[in-house]
Parts: sequence; C-alpha cells; structure tokens
Amino acid sequence: MDLSLPVVVEQLTIPAPPRWAALIAGVTVFAALTLLVVALIWPRSRRHERIKQIAQFGPARTLPAAAPTQDQEGNALSRTALKAAQELVRVRGNEAGIALKLERAGMGLRPHEWVLVRGLSVIGGAVLGVFLASAVGALLGIVLGLLVPMLYQSIRISRRSDAFAEQLPEGLQLVVGSLRSGFSLPQALDSLVRESPQPLSQEFGRALTEYRLGGDLADALERVASRTGNRDLTWALMAIRIQREVGGNLAEVLQTAVETMRERGRLRRHVRSLSAEGRLSAYVLIALPLVLGLFMFVTRREYMAPLFTDPLGIVMLLVGATMLVAGIFWIVRVVKVEV
Repeated sequence: MDLSLPVVVEQLTIPAPPRWAALIAGVTVFAALTLLVVALIWPRSRRHERIKQIAQFGPARTLPAAAPTQDQEGNALSRTALKAAQELVRVRGNEAGIALKLERAGMGLRPHEWVLVRGLSVIGGAVLGVFLASAVGALLGIVLGLLVPMLYQSIRISRRSDAFAEQLPEGLQLVVGSLRSGFSLPQALDSLVRESPQPLSQEFGRALTEYRLGGDLADALERVASRTGNRDLTWALMAIRIQREVGGNLAEVLQTAVETMRERGRLRRHVRSLSAEGRLSAYVLIALPLVLGLFMFVTRREYMAPLFTDPLGIVMLLVGATMLVAGIFWIVRVVKVEV
C-alpha cells in the first residue's frame, strides 16, 4: 500500500526589478564613468609637476619590489585606455585639429584625453539609454553621448572668444599708455600680461614667450588672432605691420584701432538687444517639441510607446527628427545677425 503524499512543487518566479531601480543603476554607472574620466585626466598643478621633475635628479635608490596595489592597477588601466586613445588619434591624423579646438576652448586636455572623454561619454549614454528605454534608448544615448561633449566644447569656445573680444580694447589701451610712457612694444605687452585677466593675459603671454624664444612678435600675435578667431586683433596686427614698414607713431595707430573696436562693440551690443526678441522666440520654438516629447514620454509612456516599438512609429520619429533639425538650422540662420 503506497502511503506517500503527492508533493506539489511551486514554480518560483523572480520579479523584474522596478524601473526606478534600473534608472538608479544607469545613473550610477554613468556617474562612475564620469568620475573615472575626471580621475584620469584631471590636470595637476604646475607646482606638483615641478616637484616631480626635481625628484628625478635625486640619488638613485633600490627599493624592494612591492605587490601592485589597487591604485597602481587603476593607473595601469588608465594608461592602457589613454594609450589606445592616443593610437586612435595618431591613425586618424586629426591631432592638430583637436588640439586647436582644445586650445580655443581653454581646456587643459591633450587630444587623446579628449577622445577618451568622448568615448566614455558615448558608453555612458548607451548604458543609461538601455536602462531607460531598451534598444531605441541606447541609440538615443549614443547620439547624446556624441553631441553633448561637442556642445560643451563649442560653448566654451564661444564664451572664451567673447571674453577675449570684450577684454581686448582695454588691454590694447594699456599697451597704448605704456608706449606713450616710452616702453617698447614687447615691454608694453609684458605689462598687459601682468595686469590683464584671463584669457587675454594667457594668449598674449604665450605670444610673448614665443617672442622671447626667438620668434617674430608679429607672427606670434597673428597666431593669437588665429586661435581666438578675433577679427579686431587681425586688423590691429595689420596696422602694426604697416607701421613697422612705413614708420609712424605706433601709439596713435593702436589708439585708433582701440576706438574702432569700442565702437564696433557698442554696435554689436545694440544689435543683440534689438534681436533679443527673435532669439528668445527661436529658443522657445526649438525647446518646445523636445521638452514636450520628454514630458509625454515620462508621464504617458504607453501613449508614446508606438513611436519606439511600431515600425511606422519609428519612421515617423525619424522623419520628425529630420524636420526638427532642418527647422533648427533655419531658425538659427534667421536670428543670427553678423556685425
């Protein structure tokens, strides 16, 4: 007689993690990648570098080999990543162009470090997109990872160029005063470097260093105008070259250039104030579809889901994105006023 009781085996199901947990995990991964980039490429102080150079001239010491620590392993990983990025930049042959943009932006990074930053930004965007919206979110994260560093660099270039243009008339006025006091042009530029704020003092200090190392001062200043993209400085250098060839009072020539720059600055600010309404309308029209789409995706995801899951919805989304980009380009060209 079989007295065994039937055993009911209940299948265990592991519940899927909630979406807020996936969001936190994605943000954590992205923050970790960002901190890794900062730790790898954070510029050290000039004092630290000098101390490190002086330490190399000390007496040689033989130390026992120690086991690699976690910090050393991290340094090895960072060196490997930087080496790979450096090789990529060398193969593509665009190191000079990347370096020029970094100089114009005032970023203390080398070209391969900037390439590594952009690569990690793409990886972080893809990981965050996967956690938020699967494959389509990963594609959107990759696009954002490519565009955000470029946008950040462009903003820094624009702000630094604008700051240089605002500081240039006052700096040249200081040069004019030094020339009238009997100083030579290099001595007047030295006083400008010592008394002017950034980025004016940095750029002219670099030109003055090139001159002291044996270069031509006019050529060094021409490179400053090329790096900053400042047309006013280009015209001032043209006046300086003409004065060096035909003679005359350099202080008076620069004073005329300064007055022209100030008048152009007043005209530029006046035009910007007149076109402020159009620029504000452009910002609203550009941001409205993006903000509204993001709001609908967060609050009514089931309503927006066909745009990411249905083939027809994906086609509509791509067409809408193309039309949005074309509209942004057209609006920007309309509200942009060249002075």
